[in-house]
Amino acid sequence: MTLFLRPTIYRNKVNFHKFHQYSTKSNTLKKLRIQKFIITGSTLFATGSIFYFFINNDDTYKSFASFSLIPVKSTISSDKFTATPIHQIIPQSKTTSIFRLKLSAPLQEPFPVSSCVHVKDPSLQIMREYTPISPIVKNDELLYIDLLVKRYENGQVSRYIHGLSVGDLMEIRGPVITFQYRENMYKALGMICGGTGITPMYQIIKHILNTPSDKTKISLIYANQSIDEILLRKELDILSKKHPDQFKVYYTIDNAPSSSSWNQGIGYITSEMIKQNMPPPSSSSLSNIDDKNSNKDDDNSILILVCGPDGLMKSISGRRARDMSQGRLRGLLKKLGYNENQVFKF
Repeated sequence: MTLFLRPTIYRNKVNFHKFHQYSTKSNTLKKLRIQKFIITGSTLFATGSIFYFFINNDDTYKSFASFSLIPVKSTISSDKFTATPIHQIIPQSKTTSIFRLKLSAPLQEPFPVSSCVHVKDPSLQIMREYTPISPIVKNDELLYIDLLVKRYENGQVSRYIHGLSVGDLMEIRGPVITFQYRENMYKALGMICGGTGITPMYQIIKHILNTPSDKTKISLIYANQSIDEILLRKELDILSKKHPDQFKVYYTIDNAPSSSSWNQGIGYITSEMIKQNMPPPSSSSLSNIDDKNSNKDDDNSILILVCGPDGLMKSISGRRARDMSQGRLRGLLKKLGYNENQVFKF
């Protein structure tokens, strides 16, 4: 490029000294601009290369993100899915683990009882419900949600979750109310569940027993394949010993243990187990459950909660309807005289 400069003229003479001075300054500025462009371009190229490396290297990216160099907003919402980091994975059995999720800020309100969160598999755009097994707790100024998840071979979301590692992000939405419990709304609660169906029951049990003014009596029948598969057994036993007059638990397992120390149920849940461990059915419906005095000493204030795999639901109460409503009451509870207002299916 040709540089044209207008020389300074004094009395029709060219000031060559001034011309040389301007030329030198212009060349210097031009060199500085070129050097600045080269440095800036090199910096952008290096930054882009590093970012590309991290994004395309899964292990490095996970480690990079887990140290919070990449900011992650993890205050969950009921309106949208939020990517929430996995802080810890705690094995409970061969197929089940607790996934502890870390929140970046406390929720404005505690989780309602009973409520769940939706977990999404982003690759398939499908979701499943999981009930937090503990309230939001404060620990070293960090807040957590614990999800108890069992891996099923035909369960796409459960397999996806079990494929995640500490530092990975889990997309969750919630809380979503599944059964709105109120203090002393029943005289007695019966609970029948199997496997990870214990999670909504455990949430309600802890809430009631941690509320001194709630006098609701709780009885639980919990079915599993083996002793090793009884999830949260330690926690349940501690609660039953601490509150012997308010909470009772009865376990039944498919496979009898070799030792003779097992003194609880063996096999599927039967009518006899229900008769011995659940509050008896009422002759009338629970139309008065919204009454403030619904904890009065009568037979109307009882409810049976049922949660578990399809086989258990079909046998005990019948499955929920396709539109996820309660559907018709069937199974053992129907045969034993319970009515549809006395049974709730998760």
